[in-house]
Parts: sequence; structure tokens; C-alpha cells
Amino acid sequence: MKQYLLILFGLAFTLALFADGKVTGDTRTSVVKVDNGWNKQDNDVQPGNNTQAATDGITYFTNSEGIYITLPKATSNVKLFSLTGEIVWQGNLVQGRFFIPVRRGIYFLRINNKSYKVVCK
Repeated sequence: MKQYLLILFGLAFTLALFADGKVTGDTRTSVVKVDNGWNKQDNDVQPGNNTQAATDGITYFTNSEGIYITLPKATSNVKLFSLTGEIVWQGNLVQGRFFIPVRRGIYFLRINNKSYKVVCK
């Protein structure tokens, strides 16, 4: 029993150390508002290929660089969670198109108290 508790504590400690998921010098925390279309490069995924239509007119799609969101309402409360439950980004966004740069992985996007599973490949 003591060994199991010790292993469990060690696992919890290791997860706490690496739960942040950020590398020193990582500057990918800001959200960019895109007014004149998506700023794409040739190797980016086109919006039609993996666009997800959410409720209330919200649409989003992903690629290896991050998450593109279109918000029809004037103000939206947006939170992005990692798979471990850590808040990666949060804030209030106005109507428009936005890009949230994130690494590849599985995220949970919460917009106005509605959650969506987002996979960045």
C-alpha cells in the first residue's frame, strides 16, 4: 500500500512539473484578430476542409499552427483549455475572426458557456 501511494505521489509530482506544457521562450500566447481574410501560407489547411460549425453561428477550424475562430456576436467569453484542464488562453473577444496560436494537441474551446473539442494536427 505504501509503495502505491509513493508511486501515485511521484506521478502527481511529475505531472505537475510538466502540466504547463510551455517551453522557455515560447511566445505563442497572444490572439490575433484577422480582418482581411485568413493570413495563410501555402502549406496551411484550407477552411473548407475541416471547418466545424458550432451553435449560434460560431465556426472554427484548426491546422498545425493553431485555431481559427469566427464569432458573430459583439462580445464572446472565450476560454481554451488543454487536455489536462489547464487554461491555455482566456478573454473576451468582439465580433470578427481570430487566430489563437497553439501547439498540436487536443483542446477544449469554451465560448459563452458552450464547450467544443478541438484537435490541432
